Amino acid sequence: MAASDLMRELTRSTGQAQVRPLEQTSAETQGYRFQEHLQGHRLELQRFVIDVAAAAGGVTEVPSYALVHIALPADIAGRFSIPEFATLAFDYDVAKENPGAEFVTFGSPMLDRFIALGSEIGRVTREFAMVSGIRVPPNLMDRIESKIGFNRCRRPALRATAIQACERAVFRFIVSYISDEKFSDSVTIAIDTATLADDTELLPESRTVFFSGDPQVVSGVPAAERRAYGDILNAALAHLQERARPRLAMYQAEVSGFCQKELVKVLKFYEKTLADLAARGEAADAAGDLEKKARIDAKIQACHLERQRRISDVVNKYRIAAEARLDSVTLQVMPKVKALLEVRHKDNTYTQEVFYNLATNSVEPLTCPRCGRRFFSAYPAADGLFVCRPEEASG
Repeated sequence: MAASDLMRELTRSTGQAQVRPLEQTSAETQGYRFQEHLQGHRLELQRFVIDVAAAAGGVTEVPSYALVHIALPADIAGRFSIPEFATLAFDYDVAKENPGAEFVTFGSPMLDRFIALGSEIGRVTREFAMVSGIRVPPNLMDRIESKIGFNRCRRPALRATAIQACERAVFRFIVSYISDEKFSDSVTIAIDTATLADDTELLPESRTVFFSGDPQVVSGVPAAERRAYGDILNAALAHLQERARPRLAMYQAEVSGFCQKELVKVLKFYEKTLADLAARGEAADAAGDLEKKARIDAKIQACHLERQRRISDVVNKYRIAAEARLDSVTLQVMPKVKALLEVRHKDNTYTQEVFYNLATNSVEPLTCPRCGRRFFSAYPAADGLFVCRPEEASG
């Protein structure tokens, strides 16, 4: 399978374009509280297209907001069905205001072509697990029952098995935290491309697996179904939010004390200044000097405005922003046994798929349809599904 067919949407993030899902902004100064604001995890399409064009040897110009003129080498343009010279708009209203401009957004044909182009220059690799014997273990049910407990149910029965080449997308993000200084963390998120389950906690099991770049090692094994790569990337970004949020809050808490001390100084200064002005205003009023009183009132108003500006400056000084960049993606293909179990609960029959990883020789946890958490202790719910929490189970 060609890389451009394989990656499509994943590779739209592997250039210099940044995913910016994280940003924390400070808020109310009363109580010197900080609030976290996480921006939506949308990709910067315009930056992505510009970076891909530049990497392919093209030239771009941005004459105005959300409008890009682009020129690509003729061979590149022809191979990917992209006009050699094009005007692209990344905003719907901008596209309407510029006749001849093509609107670029998620799902548009033009973006798909740039994704295909980006797949040839993105840092995305695909590797295949080398397994000595690709077959259903004779004691498969014993292995499943030793790991997964079906609470309040009769013993499960194995109804069918199938061996599939299953894919896991391992994303490596670089998360940068920016204030007066900039420091970065590397965050790894693994997603099952068929179920969108979070496989990150399963990565240690695959450390002893030898991977090859040769797809022949899984030849003859049918490929498992997978979701669109755009959905897979969005799932990874959602988990990235959850991972980065505590670290961002910790860093912000570390600087909040310094911010509070500086705000106290600012507030005390303006409290004294306003008190002095108020006293002078009262004296002028008592003396009947209305002109002087008016001048002092104007100074008081200006002082209030200056006080708000200084407070805002201090708060912004200690604000920590965070942004994430997709550094690389590894697609791991491993043969697994998909076992279809039949489980009885009272008068109801439940069916449940369980996966046994032939590369790691391990039963994989189930994925809760309610919260997405991986689990081994299952409870039957009233809607015919197994969940991870007993309080949601059927009686």
